[in-house]
Amino acid sequence: MQDDALPPRGTFPPGLIGDAAYFIMRAAPHPNPQIALAAAIAMLAGITGKAFNTYTYAGLNLYILVLARTAMGKEAANSGISKLLAAISAKIPAAKTFKGPMLVSSAGLLKWLAENPSCVSVVGEFGYKLKALHSPKASPNDELLKGVLLDLYGKSGRDNSVDPMAYSDATKTTGPIVAPAFTMLCESVPGVVNETLNEQAVTSGFIPRFLVVNVEGNRSKFQEDLVGTPPPELVDRLAALAAKCLELNSLQKVHVVAISEDARTLFLQFNDWITDQINASSSEVYRELWSRVYLKALKLASLCAVAIDFHNPVVTVDEVNWAAGLVERQTLHILSQFENGEVGTVAGNEAKQQDEVLRCIYEYVTQPFERFEKYGVTRDMHRKAVFTQTYLSRRLNNLPTFRDDRIGPTNALKRAIQILLDADEINEVNKSQMAQDFDGKRPRAFVVPHAFDFIDMCRKKFGGIV
Repeated sequence: MQDDALPPRGTFPPGLIGDAAYFIMRAAPHPNPQIALAAAIAMLAGITGKAFNTYTYAGLNLYILVLARTAMGKEAANSGISKLLAAISAKIPAAKTFKGPMLVSSAGLLKWLAENPSCVSVVGEFGYKLKALHSPKASPNDELLKGVLLDLYGKSGRDNSVDPMAYSDATKTTGPIVAPAFTMLCESVPGVVNETLNEQAVTSGFIPRFLVVNVEGNRSKFQEDLVGTPPPELVDRLAALAAKCLELNSLQKVHVVAISEDARTLFLQFNDWITDQINASSSEVYRELWSRVYLKALKLASLCAVAIDFHNPVVTVDEVNWAAGLVERQTLHILSQFENGEVGTVAGNEAKQQDEVLRCIYEYVTQPFERFEKYGVTRDMHRKAVFTQTYLSRRLNNLPTFRDDRIGPTNALKRAIQILLDADEINEVNKSQMAQDFDGKRPRAFVVPHAFDFIDMCRKKFGGIV
């Protein structure tokens, strides 16, 4: 938070999500509303994920990833959830099963879900687990765990099930699990995740399943008057919800969340808009990141409706606007990270460096001159697709892929340029020609020799991300 003032209850959505988030924030030594809200959403999804379905018959389980710098108070999420579930379990002992296991193996996770089919697991330092799951040298256990996590995300709805898993160790073998609703609340520092957040992690479908919460601002001051125990009224309401969910789960029944006509129309319009984003791009990263936006928003809106009135939950326009806006913002943030070269294993990645140079050149030859005047090029140079090394260095040297290269950003840029020169993607303009054509200017400069072919290549390569 940017100042000492604690955000009011109205900062959060209405109902149990907001009330739980407010408690988690008030119970944190260094309160952060984004972390508290993520924790509340995850806990409610863990409780209700199997018992309630969207009107399209999807379960309400969610995968949430909280990214926050060190010492921002990420531990408050796990602590707050534990305090609330402990208070609920004192009234409803079976509610303790809503807290899920650590992510060690696929066999352990499935064995837990076979007995406890709706739960939330809190996964600390998730960046390192993400690295292990997406490493080219991933262990068979990690490969299998990743496959199970991909599968579980969409199996929580009515009439779905996870197929039996056979292991060489018979004690690990599981039977079919009917509609398991597994929710994850993962936390990490951004740097570790960003190193792993490459195209493969996106196109595998793993990252698009997550609601990614980027915690902004500074660490808040220590909260001396923090609240140690949940308010009894909040515990009573959560216990009543937990009891209802346990009853429905035991009977293999679901309560379908209704939706008002206005909300349904708004969601259909939102889905059409997402389809337009997907169809406008040939980039697999872009298409994959948008592909699950509608489902995440629908789950989140339905969860909010349950949290407001679990006896008669109805998604209204307010829930649609809140959920769709939240999911859209986090998707655009990830896309901007790809656009700006902020993610992926970047240091010394020559292919990525060449792509960044191509992207800068593509923008230069296709966008208006006014965008580039500040880089010292002239209107005539821009018209003739002539650009300088200075333009490229000012655009690129601070990107991690160049900045962190072991040979330094300047030499890394020179290397990338030379590769493009050797491939005849660009040509160098000699300094005497530059001086003759552009009022005596003699910088190191280049030109795109086959502009139409170059533009077509870049459109196919980058799609809608450019």
